[in-house]
Amino acid sequence: MSEVLANRKIMMEATNIDPGPETRANILIVDDRKENLIATEKVLKNLDAVIFKANSGNEALSLMLRHRFAVVLLDVQMPEMDGFETAKLMQEHESMQNVPIIFVTAISKEEKYATQAAEIGAVDYIFKPINSDILRSKVKVYLDIYLQHQQILRLNKTLSQSNEELERFAYICSHDMQEPVRMMHSYAELLERKYAQLLDETGKKYLNFITNNAKHMQKMISDILGFSRVGREELTIEHVDCSQILQEVLEKFTPQIQEKKARITIGTLPVLNTNVTLLSVLFQNLIGNGLKFQDKTKVPEIEIEANQNGREWIFTVRDNGIGIDPRFHAKMFTIFQRLHRREEYPGTGIGLSTCKKFIELQGGKIWFESTVGQGTIFYFTINNKQVTP
Repeated sequence: MSEVLANRKIMMEATNIDPGPETRANILIVDDRKENLIATEKVLKNLDAVIFKANSGNEALSLMLRHRFAVVLLDVQMPEMDGFETAKLMQEHESMQNVPIIFVTAISKEEKYATQAAEIGAVDYIFKPINSDILRSKVKVYLDIYLQHQQILRLNKTLSQSNEELERFAYICSHDMQEPVRMMHSYAELLERKYAQLLDETGKKYLNFITNNAKHMQKMISDILGFSRVGREELTIEHVDCSQILQEVLEKFTPQIQEKKARITIGTLPVLNTNVTLLSVLFQNLIGNGLKFQDKTKVPEIEIEANQNGREWIFTVRDNGIGIDPRFHAKMFTIFQRLHRREEYPGTGIGLSTCKKFIELQGGKIWFESTVGQGTIFYFTINNKQVTP
């Protein structure tokens, strides 16, 4: 039994070695009888897999530390360490968690043994003599699942790298474009102030076109830069008075609120342990959309409130705007997605995607309900996180 304890110690200290891309899966057969190993290998040899054999639980554990397996065929009756104990030790190791184990046995078919196997986490319990066709088909199913899983992991890794590269590219481009666009805007305004009287109506129209588009480009660059920064830096969690943050955001919208005579209704908002920027971005985008996407014949009405659900708070931002056509609901949080022409409702199509990225980064979620012509209700959740002293 000392050898078993030694194997357990090795397993606890072993580090997983990334085997890299795998084109063939590995099968582990464990049986103390050599003739059974040879017979099982013969049954499975036509499968597109590498077959490893072990004649004891200890040898199986040793192989497990050096290789990743798609499926394990494990004999129940073995000296020193039986199949049940071997399986338990295997599952203590990270690389073997969720690896399917098929118990193969010639012992009594009493239900208690099958129950014990199920409790350990075995996917099947096969009795000897083995039906070759059934065993081969069962093992093939688990090989296919393993290879599909590996392919998904590789695709996810590639997609993650592509996303990181795209965000890095967006950050670099938007950062480097800020200065030339700012200069273009500044000189266009300078030209308008000093030389507008020298231009005819067509010239003034062209100059106004340059100025407006420079402003729009500055806003878009600023939004892209903000979007690319989300997740690149660790967010500071602190005590945040949500009512105070909301008032600060509303002050920025004062000219629009006064111009449109908008009515803003605020319910009781909590003091939370969260991130100030997160809350500001959410309020700014949702309130801004509520003021912007309006039927010009209506007085804008926006209601903000929050309700507690355990440690989670659900915030609601309700407006009486133009609403969102159900055909476009699935696209609402897609970056650069615009549902209206810029001439009708200006914007960059980045705001809601930034909100979603921000809120999900903090473990929350955001969603909405909308009726065309009646308005939209946005919901988002914030967890009351612990603040590290």
